[in-house]
Amino acid sequence: MIFPQLLRFTLLFLPSLLAATTKPKLPACPDAAHAEYDFVVVGAGAGGGPLAARLAENGFSVLVVDAGHDVVNVNTTIPFYFSRAVEDPQLELNYTYNEFSPGAKFPRDGAWYPRARGLGGSTIHNALINNIALTGHDFDNIAAMFNDSTWSNENMRQYFKKIEHNLYLNQSDPDHGFHGWLKTNVNPTSVLANPMFADPQLIDIATTLATSGAPIDDLNSVVNDAAIGAANPSYTIDESHNRSSVHDRLVDVEAASSSGKGKLDFMLDTLATKVLLCDGEKPKAYGVEIARGAALAVAGNFKGKEKILKTESVRVRYEVIVSAGVFQSPQLVNHDEVANIWTLKQNHSLFAGCTVLSDPKQDPCLEYWIESDHQNLYSFGAALTMIMLKSSPAQPQPDMMLYWAPAFFRGFVPGFADEVAEIHNALTAIALKAHASTRGVVQLTGNHPQDPLHIEKRHFEAGVSGKQDIAAIREAIKVARGIVGHPNISQHVEMQAFPQGGDGSDEDIDDHIMQHVFGHHACCTNPMGQEEDPHAVLDGDFQVRGVDGLRVVDISSWPNVPGWFVTTTTYMISEKAADVIIAATKRAKPY
Repeated sequence: MIFPQLLRFTLLFLPSLLAATTKPKLPACPDAAHAEYDFVVVGAGAGGGPLAARLAENGFSVLVVDAGHDVVNVNTTIPFYFSRAVEDPQLELNYTYNEFSPGAKFPRDGAWYPRARGLGGSTIHNALINNIALTGHDFDNIAAMFNDSTWSNENMRQYFKKIEHNLYLNQSDPDHGFHGWLKTNVNPTSVLANPMFADPQLIDIATTLATSGAPIDDLNSVVNDAAIGAANPSYTIDESHNRSSVHDRLVDVEAASSSGKGKLDFMLDTLATKVLLCDGEKPKAYGVEIARGAALAVAGNFKGKEKILKTESVRVRYEVIVSAGVFQSPQLVNHDEVANIWTLKQNHSLFAGCTVLSDPKQDPCLEYWIESDHQNLYSFGAALTMIMLKSSPAQPQPDMMLYWAPAFFRGFVPGFADEVAEIHNALTAIALKAHASTRGVVQLTGNHPQDPLHIEKRHFEAGVSGKQDIAAIREAIKVARGIVGHPNISQHVEMQAFPQGGDGSDEDIDDHIMQHVFGHHACCTNPMGQEEDPHAVLDGDFQVRGVDGLRVVDISSWPNVPGWFVTTTTYMISEKAADVIIAATKRAKPY
């Protein structure tokens, strides 16, 4: 999914190119009649997938290029196996980064940031959370930025309804869709009603969590966009309790497409190495350079840097659309998250015998899941409850979420999937800071497509705002510890296992935050913005400023990290981009 150096010339060096007194020599634009496709989409994930499918359905020929392949196995289909999917060698992109700038109190260099390559991108390894809450102001701010009402929250929610195929609400609900391609569901209560999974401990915990805030019946409704309280999460899970994602959408559209007009093709296990530019009023993207079989340095199939890549070109009649992920240009934004974990006196009954392995002979739970029509733990999404709160009364909206899981999850650290699979008596609260002030950097280390990147997240280094973010997370952790102190839960607690020890002081909690903060919603490296904004790579129609025929549509396009979770909102902007591109193409002629 992610091609870090693809835009190394176009995005990083374009400003100096345009400012040069002597115009650089670019080749003449080739005859569009000889182009192989109308569009090339680089990246098959949440940004590129919906867009590519829509373009093909509207009669265009589209090539999707991705560095991974089509992976369908228990890891990518069974909801509870998401942790195994993150470490699946067929999918893994193992980025490393530094959490802080040099000189930090707790240096944490070489931290792990897992992404996925393959059809569906990171949507086939994520935790399946379907959440668009707290994005109302995000969308309205973009609408105001560009004076463009199509970016308003009211209009963008129509895209949510367009893509959603809701399986758990009445079809009269005005805030949801019931005929889209993305199946959404909640955890199956039928499993909890099974006597073989009877678990008074878990019932006490779940009931107490659910009543620890004002009840929110539907976190994705318009009225609850900025609600404070407790809610059950929604997941991208289908009626058979399998993962639902843009992977299935792409496969379906490709199967239905015909040769010629309305064609969707995949070029997988292929590295996109360069956006090809030609001479026009402005530089014009007319295709991409690709290397079949080449791998990124962070990929599981990387066998060493190739001194000279064997490349070929693919030309387009209309546009190149880069949907290649977040690690592309200088400024990096993300949510800040910190775990607090308790071990319990009893194992969860739901976990009995579960090893989260791919062979039913080695995993009684997988064997039962298959035989029982998917009626056990493995059909569950990761979280029990989400609690939204304000870290201080002065906050205009909730800025902290506590999401709870009956598992041992310290964050994305190597080996976390084994901890989830092997420790059956844990309760984790993750404190998630929305709209964090963190601003990191991504830097090239060379001009070869297989050179690694230097990435620094730089948590909490934005002066006063950084200190305020630490204080907000600290308050949320205190709330979590207070909830666990409720007798209905504390009677089942063995000990606080992460962090262990400490005196519970503000300084102690702050040290824990600095030592263990993580964030897996990296965002905003090619942001939209006004023309005078020096950091704005894109305009409000996803077009790269200073280049014709080139757009970026993915999580990197956002000006700020949206809401609480990012996958469904990225699907939404991809669908919007499809409308923008289809309309623009009807007005334009091929170059």
